[in-house]
Amino acid sequence: MNDIEAVLEILEASYEAGGRGIELVPAGKVGEAVKIMVETHNDFVITGSTFPGPDPLIDELAKLDAKLIFAHGMVSDKKDEKLVNLIDEIESLGIIPGVAAHNPVSTLEYAFENLPSVKTFLIPFNAQGMFMGDQKKLEQIIDNHKDQHFIGMKTLAAGKLDLEKAFDYISQHNICCVSIGMVTLEEAKISTEIALKALQTS
Repeated sequence: MNDIEAVLEILEASYEAGGRGIELVPAGKVGEAVKIMVETHNDFVITGSTFPGPDPLIDELAKLDAKLIFAHGMVSDKKDEKLVNLIDEIESLGIIPGVAAHNPVSTLEYAFENLPSVKTFLIPFNAQGMFMGDQKKLEQIIDNHKDQHFIGMKTLAAGKLDLEKAFDYISQHNICCVSIGMVTLEEAKISTEIALKALQTS
């Protein structure tokens, strides 16, 4: 996270395999590596999540020309005025607002009712149901909201799932994109290829 060259190598490997963006929290040197990717690849898209500390670092993401900013799950799951204000602040910059959730069922239900401008959600979604809460209920919510966009995270259940199995599950539901944690070049290449294949056939 603090080595620009290492992050850049992983982003390049994913890009070569078909990955066209990153979902980042503004921390470490990741932002600097992403800036280089944007300067050298005109179709590289940045989405991000606010920082969970006192300063959400929205300005840092705006400087990177983030197209979409999610309110961090640690804020979203509290479902209070701070979340509403965060969404308003993101919108005021002309950036698409989104909601990330660690407790997805109740946070999605709250957002549908109270945050009409939010149409994009970053949620844990994997074949094991890990981090999903009520897995069946979450599947139903996602599959019944075709007018919303859902991005899956924790799609490999913290590395516990086989890639093919993980993304076959994703392809059966209303998930338009996935955010995958990557540490090695091989992981970046293979994960991106298999995820894209599954998403394009869903």
